[in-house]
Amino acid sequence: MSKDNLVISTDAAKTIGLNEAVLLQILNNLCNNTEKDTFTAEDIQPETPFWKPDKLSETLISLSAKGIIRTSGNNFTLVKQQENAGEPSGESSYAELKIRQSSKLGDNWSPDPELIQQITEYGIPDEFALSFVDDFKLLSAERSERHHSWGIKFLRYVIKKWREQEVTTHKQNKRKAIPKNWVPDEEAYEILVNAGVSNDFIEKEIPEFILYWSERNELSDIWSSKFISHIRRQWARTQNVVENNELPTPISQDWLPNEDFYDVLSLTGITKEFADTTVSEFIMYWKETGQSHNSWNSKFLQHVKYQSQREQKLSGTQNAGELDRRIEASWKTEPAVDNESKDSPALTKEEKRDHFKKLKEKHKI
Repeated sequence: MSKDNLVISTDAAKTIGLNEAVLLQILNNLCNNTEKDTFTAEDIQPETPFWKPDKLSETLISLSAKGIIRTSGNNFTLVKQQENAGEPSGESSYAELKIRQSSKLGDNWSPDPELIQQITEYGIPDEFALSFVDDFKLLSAERSERHHSWGIKFLRYVIKKWREQEVTTHKQNKRKAIPKNWVPDEEAYEILVNAGVSNDFIEKEIPEFILYWSERNELSDIWSSKFISHIRRQWARTQNVVENNELPTPISQDWLPNEDFYDVLSLTGITKEFADTTVSEFIMYWKETGQSHNSWNSKFLQHVKYQSQREQKLSGTQNAGELDRRIEASWKTEPAVDNESKDSPALTKEEKRDHFKKLKEKHKI
């Protein structure tokens, strides 16, 4: 572009817009300097260093929509009109250009081959564009719209739909089923720990969380966020069944869970009847260990949840043997030192059964 000032018509700016008037004058100057009337965006860009490529493209589309230029692929051609007699030399013959009269979209309208070619240059398949012709016509009819160039309006409509599909496809590609070896990220751990949730509680909930979502075959790209919400709910429920015992106490022979326990249990989908069938075994185990706890309700809640899973004979991500190990691990604390049993060999299955019977007789269960 010349270093001279760019002069535009105020009437043109009022009629077609300031940016459009500026670009129109630039195109007119190019025509006078090159004796051509068709240019590409690459030809025009050096003449508009004050605009980014997107802004230039937007203004070109606007001029095309007003019927001032024609587009064919990446080529832009001025629609010339007869110069007015007596018009001063050097003035733009397009300054007083009148906008083409608008009209409604006809029932038989369809994009022409040149428009389809232009759409494909944006990387959009022609099948995709043609699939939206009926929707475009219906939308225009419902709005009773009038326009100068339905081809340009359809181009914008198709580009918008293509971008929307790209965003949707990108999101869908990020959504995956939860892996069997999934673990929450460090940020999730930090958020939960800062909220007062113990690391031990978080670790114990991971297998159950994986199992729950694996069974539902759900896809997601926010597993850590879901885990945070899950832990917060579970932690709050667990805290609601903790007794206000400052000192740990051993379990009594007639211990029973309180009403708060059953309220929380109802949220897990496990029935009261099932929980009651596990009370005797629970009491027997902890009386035998002689251990004390501040909250037998929360300990019993863990026991019932794992026993319920075991009862359902879950497979896939975990088997009954693994559940047994988890149940036992959820009960364990540091056992009292027993020098006689410390060096004794592991019991066989038959010995364990006999031992179990003796425990029942001992505790009258």
